[in-house]
Amino acid sequence: MLYFFATVLCAFGTLLLLNRTLSRLRVSPARTSYDYDVIIVGGSIAGPVMAKVLSDQGRKVLMVERTLFTKPDRIVGELLQPGGLNALKEVGMKECAESIGMPCHGYLVVDLKGDQVDLPYRKGASGVSFHFGDFVQGLRSYVFHNCKKNVTMIEGTVNAILTEGFSFSERAYGVEYTVAEKYEVPANPFREDPPKADPMVRTVRRVATAPLVVMCDGGMSKWKSRYQHYTPASANHSNFVGLVLKRVRLPKEQRGTVFFGKTGPILSYRLDDSELRILVDYNKPMLPSLEKQSEWLIQDVAPRLPEHMREEFIRVSKDTKSLRSMPVALYPPAFPCIKGYVGIGDHANQRHPLTGGGMTCCFRDAIRLANSLKGIPSLRSANQDEMAAIEDTVQSAILNYVRFRYTHSCCINLLSWALYSVFSTPALRDACFDYFVCGGECVSGPMDLLAGLDPSLGALIFHYYGVVLYSVANVIMGVGVHNGSGKQLSDLEKLMNVASFFVDWGRMKHAAYLLGKSTKIALPLVKNEFFSMWRFVDPTSPLANISKRIKMMIYARQFNGKQRKPVGI
Repeated sequence: MLYFFATVLCAFGTLLLLNRTLSRLRVSPARTSYDYDVIIVGGSIAGPVMAKVLSDQGRKVLMVERTLFTKPDRIVGELLQPGGLNALKEVGMKECAESIGMPCHGYLVVDLKGDQVDLPYRKGASGVSFHFGDFVQGLRSYVFHNCKKNVTMIEGTVNAILTEGFSFSERAYGVEYTVAEKYEVPANPFREDPPKADPMVRTVRRVATAPLVVMCDGGMSKWKSRYQHYTPASANHSNFVGLVLKRVRLPKEQRGTVFFGKTGPILSYRLDDSELRILVDYNKPMLPSLEKQSEWLIQDVAPRLPEHMREEFIRVSKDTKSLRSMPVALYPPAFPCIKGYVGIGDHANQRHPLTGGGMTCCFRDAIRLANSLKGIPSLRSANQDEMAAIEDTVQSAILNYVRFRYTHSCCINLLSWALYSVFSTPALRDACFDYFVCGGECVSGPMDLLAGLDPSLGALIFHYYGVVLYSVANVIMGVGVHNGSGKQLSDLEKLMNVASFFVDWGRMKHAAYLLGKSTKIALPLVKNEFFSMWRFVDPTSPLANISKRIKMMIYARQFNGKQRKPVGI
């Protein structure tokens, strides 16, 4: 038996050594003629910030965006947490958010009975809410007017990522994109939308090359499953249905407000002086027809809102043309499977939009990747040997980024899904409310995590199980707003409840449920966030690419039904 294990260990070590050797093998001399230092695909949230930080390093950058000069219209990406605002301040783009937004100083949670608990950010911290399109145009405009020396921005559609090398060890070296034959910048860029493009306009295909391609094209990118170690979802996790209410006040202004709904959370925040956004969780993969959505909003959701908001909510819900939706999918962090290619923001992974942490992750991704590249004096050289060394150094910087980005993103990712699951589970939702009512560190700690101000995984674990254990203690003693009688009990009554707990099957079962359910929620999230062999093995190596192809083949066959097509394949 000992010889068997020694043989297996030796074979495994030999395989890893061979894989490492093959991954460093070059089939052709390094390219010495590149058009740019970096090509950025996508220019909504992450792209402009990535371009700005690279421009500050003196890099020559091309950013290609399909609808560069047209204001986007989405129902998410409208609330920037304090951590994201701090990241913008770090790169000198804070004015892009503050000049258009409404201040947000925390959250307000409203339970099914109408009880409220205020959750302010720490002193001096604030977020911003705004119309998504205004913010994106502000970011683009800033780069367009302030980074002209180093950044070229083009409105075009990327058709292909150009690669070279063996099929099991490819390297990206540029993109092929389509632009209008007579391409020109509109007269008043980013201040007003250009005329709608003529579908008959002639287009041409162009090629741009760079030793590094950064993908900032979002969670629905067609490239993410092709060039990343990507685990597709069998279906969307759930959906958000969005509405805009006019001339309605929030229960407490300058707060993001979470109402406990019948089956999930209802999120609301202000967009401007006269409009506020309502996002309603529909916790099923497939949405019904617009007529059914309208009926559901009026019958099931409206009663959960404060009385002063219901009339306008019902009025808007009746107009099916005003209903917008966005699918929510669970995408764990992904590693690139080809060299010279890396994704940031939602291209790399997605979290639940409930906590509004996506843009904070995007900006921190851009800063971390730029910092990884900062030590490389130049990304281009006319000498083949120097260029080969540069390409290897760039790849080391990419691996350093993807393997350690969890230090700023894991808490935001884990908290978003954990909080969504807690708010969708009545017993845990009530436990969370009781925990917040305690105030002090029970509010400031979770809010620092939510705001992106504290990336400490230890703090997240402490408060997550703090909620659960506090709730279990309330069940044992028979106290708490939701997990007890709701009355003030004397010490003697609490002691009697503790003594009777172990003969009260109902309370024992409830306490066990809280512990079991919370752990059942946490373990898969932790696995998805941290468990990947590519943290230790080169994700661009032949072994990694062979395993990726086998995995994708299995997924494609396993979920080949009409309603089970893997998202992203």
